[in-house]
Amino acid sequence: MSTLWQDIRYALRLLVKNPAFSLIAIFTLALGIGANSTIFTVVNAVLLRPLPLPSADRLVVLNELFLNSGGWGTVSVPNLKDWREQNTVFEHIAAYTNASLNLQGADSPVRIPGALVTADYLDTLGVQPELGRGFSPGEDQPGSNPVVVLSDRLWRRNFSADPTLIGKTISLGGMPYTVIGIMPDGFRLPSKTTELWVPLIVDPEHANSRGSHAYFCIARMKPGVSVEQAREQMSAIGSRLAMQYPDTQTGRGVRVVPMQEEMIRNIRPQLLVLLAAVGFVLLIACTNVANLLLTRGAGRRREIAIRSALGASGKRLVRQFIVESLVLGIIGGILGLGLAVFGTDLLVKLGSNILPRTNEITLDWRVVGFTMALAMITGIAFGLVPAFQAVRTNLQGSLKQSGAATTGAPGHNVFRNILVVTEIASTLVLLIGAGLMIRSFAALGQVDTGFKAEGLLTFRVTMPVTKYPDQHTTAAFYKKAIERIASVPGVKSVGAINMLPVQSYGWNGGFEIVGHEPFPAGNAPWAEYRTATPDYFKTMGIPLVSGRYFTDLDTKLSQPVFIINERFAKKFWPNGDAVGHQLKVDDPNPGTIVGVVRDVKQSGLTNDIRLELFMPPDQVQDFPLSQSMSFVVRTDIDPASLTSAVRKEVLSVDPAQPIYNVETMTDVVADSIADSRVYMLLLGVFAVAAMILAVVGIYGVISYSVSQRTQEIGIRVALGAQTGDVLKMIVGQGAKLAIIGLVVGIIGAFFLTQLMSSLLFGVRPTDPLTFAVVSVLLGLVAILASYIPGRRATKVDPIIALRSE
Repeated sequence: MSTLWQDIRYALRLLVKNPAFSLIAIFTLALGIGANSTIFTVVNAVLLRPLPLPSADRLVVLNELFLNSGGWGTVSVPNLKDWREQNTVFEHIAAYTNASLNLQGADSPVRIPGALVTADYLDTLGVQPELGRGFSPGEDQPGSNPVVVLSDRLWRRNFSADPTLIGKTISLGGMPYTVIGIMPDGFRLPSKTTELWVPLIVDPEHANSRGSHAYFCIARMKPGVSVEQAREQMSAIGSRLAMQYPDTQTGRGVRVVPMQEEMIRNIRPQLLVLLAAVGFVLLIACTNVANLLLTRGAGRRREIAIRSALGASGKRLVRQFIVESLVLGIIGGILGLGLAVFGTDLLVKLGSNILPRTNEITLDWRVVGFTMALAMITGIAFGLVPAFQAVRTNLQGSLKQSGAATTGAPGHNVFRNILVVTEIASTLVLLIGAGLMIRSFAALGQVDTGFKAEGLLTFRVTMPVTKYPDQHTTAAFYKKAIERIASVPGVKSVGAINMLPVQSYGWNGGFEIVGHEPFPAGNAPWAEYRTATPDYFKTMGIPLVSGRYFTDLDTKLSQPVFIINERFAKKFWPNGDAVGHQLKVDDPNPGTIVGVVRDVKQSGLTNDIRLELFMPPDQVQDFPLSQSMSFVVRTDIDPASLTSAVRKEVLSVDPAQPIYNVETMTDVVADSIADSRVYMLLLGVFAVAAMILAVVGIYGVISYSVSQRTQEIGIRVALGAQTGDVLKMIVGQGAKLAIIGLVVGIIGAFFLTQLMSSLLFGVRPTDPLTFAVVSVLLGLVAILASYIPGRRATKVDPIIALRSE
């Protein structure tokens, strides 16, 4: 132990004695370890750490599965009832749907994100309120007294954490709700923005409609039941229902997925790619430090020879070098942990809209343990080669050399060259990955959305059913609000639709084409249902292909009419005009297609166009379709500047009606590709860091080579070598290493970029242009890193160089 402490003190003295070397090595390690710890913090919280729920491994998500396509969707109430009655593997099956309600505040109403849940929702998750109680059986049935459970955040923010609030009533959507419970701090499910929970009371129409799919389901498996057993039984139930109800259930099954797996399904590939990227950064950092240690070791050969001559064993010398590198690694790890704290906060802010469980992303003992283990492992890894090189020192030769005239051994140079090749290859892989993300993001920016986003302000309203009980009362509100907003100075036109483009699919369902033979059961096409006001298409800049737009004459008293998108028209009337044909949608009375509009990117820029069917708000048969609408306001001035005036006009129509999700349409489009922007930014930062480290590595190796070959260069110049010859020799050495590294990197990138295929849009993982441009760029940078010391070598004075012998 005493000798170990001597080694540690000696290592610390060396660091103090060589501050430039120490700062560069420690900063390099801190950068690599900090980046890895940052990403691991997120991976730990999102992918590895179990959900903060009792027996979370028994929680699963249930969906209706489309057997032909492999897709899945929400659940109908009759199917939910059958699942509950026929299964023997679940303790609970609960249903929910996300919703938001108007909370009547002291000054003005505010919109609160919430969820409508069945009475057993909290029991299924295994959580109960911190204060008060949860839902009781029967509180989700028609005729029960309205009750609500609040989040801790809402309770503290809007009600000053008043403990006497339990049992009191608050106004939600114009109705009095009794507060029965306050959830524990941090509980957010089913959405990370959820702030209140109210019972899901299903209206009779949906309760008896097996084709009305509107709800999400979660279930808790019984102890000892595996996911495979649950899948097997639910598959059998799905097959049974398909035989009993062929009209609605043909081609449908049941999807059973662990809840945690479902929550990370979309984010897992991105996080694993980022984890691999920072792994490359750490590898490059380690090779750089190993190169630094080899360089320093070359200058310590005389010291090592003396210690060996005085009786130090090879094992003792190796331990000394390992201790020195471990000290470096641990100091770098401690600083890297500090960088990880800052990096994690920044990453959570950047990815707040795309990362799940953001409130759980913190440094815990796993992260600290990971960081310090990483620091020690990397310390040993980059210290081994210099250690073994040191003990292979030629004792007699080193003792004969002066301290200032040591020369590099061939083995040292070989290892340095291998490390540089590794750096270049790793950097190329990262740069190609970043280049692919940049090209993918650029391709997203060129996608034709089908509308003109510039100059549009958007906001959303949701009508309380107590005050607006049907589609006719909501349609009247929308009409009045549009008229008032249109009178605001600077407003050119106003429209509204139930679901904004590029955000989501929304409501969908089947349809019949009058005069067309019936679609086969289980293979009937579905369309996205849209309800849009007359001026919506004009306001959005969506061109009319044929026919007409809706007008104010399309009311509940007039003939039902529809507008469809181009894809719909081309699918069923490829050689003719769809206008004038009739459809049946949730109504025995057919409606007439009066217009065809241009296709619009409805659910993100990367998804295919679906069949879309538009109807006027006053003619909607399924009331919830028009209960919540997004307004679009076109102006020639800054859209955001209209927010206050627009809010005032909506409140003038109904003082209890708040607007929410207020943003410009350009921001809506930008938000739809925010995840790609974040990944591109992070990969770009890692790639640039890697390139800087690689350039430093190349420069260091070539500079060291020049310093070791000073006498050789002096002799060449004395014998008549020209400046160009010397420069060519030095740069050629760097170029040779760069070419080998590029070849290795291209081969590695060809295979590794396949892992990114799900993150890319409009570009192949092996895109030749990206590979070529990035390779040329890195090659030029590597040559520049060699040129600088090469240029210095051309200024060697041969007389001084020969005298140094």
